Formats: sequence, structure tokens, C-alpha cells
Amino acid sequence: MDEEGQLKSSTLLEETFYITSKKNTYYKVKLSEKGLSLQKESNGATKTETITLNDIIGCRCMRSKRKATASCACRPTISKPQMRVVESNENYHVWDELDTSAYLYIYTYTLKKARVKGARRREKTTITLRFRSFDKYEDNLREASRWRLAIKCLVNKVPIPKNLMSPSHGNLDSLLSACSGDQKKLLVLLNPKSGPGRSREIFQRRIHPVLSEAEKLYEIYITKCPNYARDFVRTRNIYQWSGILCVGGDGIVFEVVNGLLGRVDWKRALEELPLSVIPCGSGNGLAKSIAYSKQEPYDSNPMLVSALTVVKGRRTSMDLVRVETRSQILYSFLSVGWGLIADIDIESERLRAIGAQRFTIWGIARLIGLRKYKGTVSYLPCDKVPNVENKTNGNYYERDIRNDDIISHSKSFGDNLDRFCSVRESKSYQDVLDSVTSDLEDMYMDESDLIEEKLSLETEVQSRTRLDSFYSATSKKSAYFSTGSASSYHSVEENESTAENDEIPTSNNRVVYGPSSSLPALTAQLPSTWIQVKGEFVIVQASYQSHIGEDGFIAPQAKLADGVIWLLIVRAGVTRSELLQFLLGLNTGTHLTCAGVDMIAVKAFRIEPDPSVNGILTVDGEKVDYGPLQAEVFPSLATVMSP
Repeated sequence: MDEEGQLKSSTLLEETFYITSKKNTYYKVKLSEKGLSLQKESNGATKTETITLNDIIGCRCMRSKRKATASCACRPTISKPQMRVVESNENYHVWDELDTSAYLYIYTYTLKKARVKGARRREKTTITLRFRSFDKYEDNLREASRWRLAIKCLVNKVPIPKNLMSPSHGNLDSLLSACSGDQKKLLVLLNPKSGPGRSREIFQRRIHPVLSEAEKLYEIYITKCPNYARDFVRTRNIYQWSGILCVGGDGIVFEVVNGLLGRVDWKRALEELPLSVIPCGSGNGLAKSIAYSKQEPYDSNPMLVSALTVVKGRRTSMDLVRVETRSQILYSFLSVGWGLIADIDIESERLRAIGAQRFTIWGIARLIGLRKYKGTVSYLPCDKVPNVENKTNGNYYERDIRNDDIISHSKSFGDNLDRFCSVRESKSYQDVLDSVTSDLEDMYMDESDLIEEKLSLETEVQSRTRLDSFYSATSKKSAYFSTGSASSYHSVEENESTAENDEIPTSNNRVVYGPSSSLPALTAQLPSTWIQVKGEFVIVQASYQSHIGEDGFIAPQAKLADGVIWLLIVRAGVTRSELLQFLLGLNTGTHLTCAGVDMIAVKAFRIEPDPSVNGILTVDGEKVDYGPLQAEVFPSLATVMSP
């Protein structure tokens, strides 16, 4: 009895819903602090599934739309009626007056178990709860709004106003106003030239629908020239926004980070404005590293996992590295490179149009024409050197692995934007209706799954006649809201008065702020506590994230905020076959087992190339002056959004 009493007390809302297309079948839907429980009763059989709050990103109240009175004779007829639903608070009246139901759409991304080993992914599920117990739409809307308010409060981890949860509460305006979203908008900086140049299309078709489902308001600005994003965040009143979303590659993140550190109030800016990235570039190392830190199956759908990272709104710290050259001071979030990897990164820019494949093609070219670089690499080891494990002939310095929350994800929406990804996407409800053939990936879904792509339920009052209508939510003529359509939550589109004509002050001599350096001057001699390695090198790569690219798993033990720079050194003397094995192993992390590869945990390092030979030095994939360079890590300096 005690357990039953506890379960009942934790239930916030409870309702019975029916499916008109199935006899003797109904659902008991319960909302608790843990999530949404759906108990299916069908011919005496009971089946229950719980959707956790972590899987729910948003919910919205809708009303069915009035059917069009006529169609253009010159246009082909539509074989399937395209009924939709509209926001309950639209200022124009296009509603279906015959249908007094209130529709609550709950958008979830649940983990689907697959029969294929290791093929985890999240699938989008839209749960439609149709409230139709009352004769008036306002009464049904009141019931739906109570559910919506409770779900939004639980998802956002804020107290539920219990005075509004009472069934006797009659103030509909109070309920609707209590469901309003965040007051601050998200700042979106989009680089239209990143990667293959499809970031605008990707954002509009893949990211905007997810932001709309979660009711995330945003303002979007299109970058017009190099360092546009850097000067934008440096000069604007950025505190009017809740965070910064970079749509592009690691280059635009680099601009934003250094723009924030070009402000006098850099400390406040880094703390209050979390950063996130939609991976539209060629490398996308930060996006992959953030997903890896939370064990997200990123490769299944990079766009969706990154979008879900934004709407979840969680914050986590990230290390930054202060980089000093002879001419400038920069702040880096990803890596510093010298040698083979840096050469491939910069020289393959001419193949940018083909995307990430450019690294593979140019890697082969650089193996054929292998270069060696003479100089000195110095580093300051960590105070507490992690455990050392010898693998083959290479030294690999490890540290303890923290157990993080495990989340996974999948694709959503029926488009082909991720053509570079071998995994096909799941389709939305509207795409399923219009499709002749089903997705092949449906074959891998567990047959025991209770909820598939959509679940439409409706209330019923046994004491009086059902308020049915021609536009039943469970029929083929269902009311449907396309999340890819234009939405009132698309705050600012690119237009002449906002994004394109904003003049951003620029300066060639930018002042850089940030924490004070503890290192000696770049031209000064290093202390005896530093270790020096002189000679010829093939690769020197300092990384502080797990990935330097989607396929570059360079530092498997790296965390977002561990205060460690992982310095990888490959000295001259390795063969081309060994280097080929190294490059092939970068995708899985097995490159550290190759001969001649050393990975060292350090707090700071200095690279001093021989001035007699020219070469390439990169910081976060950006080319910098070739010459002496030193860097030190500042733990947990920045804030990023995480799943």
C-alpha cells in the first residue's frame, strides 16, 4: 500500500485517452516528476512505456485549421487532404469551428534499440493528446494547457505553479501566459561559406524545426567576411541574448571565442553566454568532442545531436588555451598543429567544396611527399603525471575516466541534407503519408517498441455523445502540424534591415584581454622544470579536446575541462607505412599504438621551428605566423552547451 500511495502521490496529472480506430484499446497517460507514462490496455493485455523528461524537448497547444474552400484549377490536385493545425493563440481566425478539440503535441526524441550491434540512435516521436471532453474549445484548451504547463516546468526544472494545476482553476489567460518561453533569444551566427557551403539550408531545414519544437527564440546573423563574428561579439551588447550558437565549422567558433576575449568584460561574457555549434564545416572537432564527452552516438546524425544540445540548455565548462606568437595572442579551444596534420589541414583548403574527404585525399599526397621539420619542442609536464601504459613502441599517458551521463540520438525529418552520412534518416509523419516505400532502417527497430513515430490519442466522456468530427486526428485526414513550416518562433530571418546591412566596426589591431600568463616571455629561456626535445619532427599536435575533426579521434582520454594539453609527438625516422597506419588509426584512436608515437600530458608547451625552413603552424585549424609559439592551458575558462 505504501508503494502504491507513493506512486500515486508522484503523479501530477492523469487522463485516459482513446484511439478511435481500435476497439477496446485505451491509454492511461500519467505525468510525474520522472516523465510521461503511457499504459496501453487492449483486450485485457497491458503494456507500459515511460518517456523520461530528458527525452522531451517541448510541447505546444494547437487547434485544427479550417479546410480550404477551393483550390486553383491550374494546379494539380492533392490526392491526400493536407489538414494542419495552428497555434491556439493565432491572431487570425482560420480554425475549424466544427472541431472544438484542443491538441497537445509533445515532441520527444527517444532512444530506440536496434538489432544491429552498436547502432544506437534517437528517433523523433510526436505524441498527440486530443482533449475533447467538453463542448467548448476554451474548456478543452484549459485542460491541454494544464498538461503543457506542467511538462514545460518539469523539462526546464522550475517549480510547477500548483494553483494553476487545479481542475477548478478557470483563468485560461493565466495558464497561457504561464506557458510562455524564455524571454531572451539565442544569438545565431551563421557562416554561409563553411564546409561545402550548405549551412543556410541545413539550418533552415534541420535546426529551425527542432528549435521551434522547443520554443527557442533566436536571432540569426549571416557573416559577410572573415572576422565578422569576432568583431560582432566584441562590439555588441551580447547580454541581450541567452547564448551563442555558431552555425559553421571550427573557424567561426574560433572567431567567437577570440571576440569574447577581446572584450573588457571577457570574464562575464564567458560565464554568462554558453557557446554551441552546428557542425557545417569540414572538421567539426568541437561538436564531435562535446557529443563524445556525453557518449552521444554523434555519427548517426551530427545535426540532430547538436540541435538537441542547444535546446536542452545544459551548461558545462571547457578549457581554453592561451597561444602566444611573435605577433599576436590568441585563445584556442581545440588544438595547435605543426607538421603533417597541419599541412593537410591548410593545404587541402583548395578542396573545401568536397567536404571532409579533402583531408583523406591530401593526406595521401603528403605521405608521398613526406616532409620533416627541424626545431625544438619544449613542454611543462603535469604535476601529477597520469598512469603510463606502453602500447607497442609508443608511450601513452592515461588518466582516470569519469562516468558521464549517457545519452544518444538519431536523425529526424525526411530530407537528404546529410548526404555525406551513410545512415538514412527517419521521416516525419507527413513524409510517411506521402511516401510509397518505407525506410529500410525500420527493419532494425525492436518489435517490442510501444511508441513508434507518432501516437495520436484523444479523451472521451462516457456519459455523453462523443464530439466527433470529419477531421478525426486518427484518420488519414488527420490534423497535422509540420514542424518544418514557417513558425512564429523563427524570430529574425536574414533580411536587408537586420542581418545583411549591419555594419560591424573592425580593427586590425585588436586588443586581447583574458587571464594573465604565467609563462616566461617567448624570447626568454625556459626554466629547468621544462623538458626539451630537439631534432626533426614529422608531427607535433597539441590537443585539448578528444577530437580535432569528426574522424580525428586524436586524444581519447581528453575531457572538455580537465586542465590538460595532450601533446602528440612523432619524430623523424618513422616509415611511410607506419604513418599510413597512424592516419588510418585516427578514426578509432588506435593511432596511439603505432611505432614512434608519444602522447604526453602537459600544462604548457613551446614550439621553436628552425628558421631556415618554412612550414605551417595552425591554431584551431587557422594558419598563424610561422615561428616561435608557446601555449598554456586555463582550465574551465569557457562555458559550452552540452547534451
